[in-house]
Amino acid sequence: MFYVSLVIGAILAGAGIGGGSVFVLLNDIFKTSSHMGAMVYNLLMFIFVGITATVSNIKHKNFDKTIFIKMIFFCIVSSVIGATISQKIEEKNLKEYFNIFILIIGIYEIISSLKTIFSEKNINVKKGA
Repeated sequence: MFYVSLVIGAILAGAGIGGGSVFVLLNDIFKTSSHMGAMVYNLLMFIFVGITATVSNIKHKNFDKTIFIKMIFFCIVSSVIGATISQKIEEKNLKEYFNIFILIIGIYEIISSLKTIFSEKNINVKKGA
């Protein structure tokens, strides 16, 4: 499952739908550039943030070289696949797919948060709190 998550994440990151999703979403709302332009900027930010986070994690010994070596191939290949797919999809459709993706993530986060809240309440009720 680790590699499936890795491949899906790298494909989305390669298509510009990674950690900078909020940036792209805000760009779409405020029309600061085209959707494709925002995705390019997102990828550039991702590179700089990734380098910074990697250096910081190596410095704090939170970096496992074995895992890195195992995942680098999948990251590179999946990113190329994602970038290739994004070039073949019309910008209007890509923007719609992005919005659907954000909606699904939002619904998932709300449901998982509610589950956590209700399970914590059940635990506290059972403890007599």
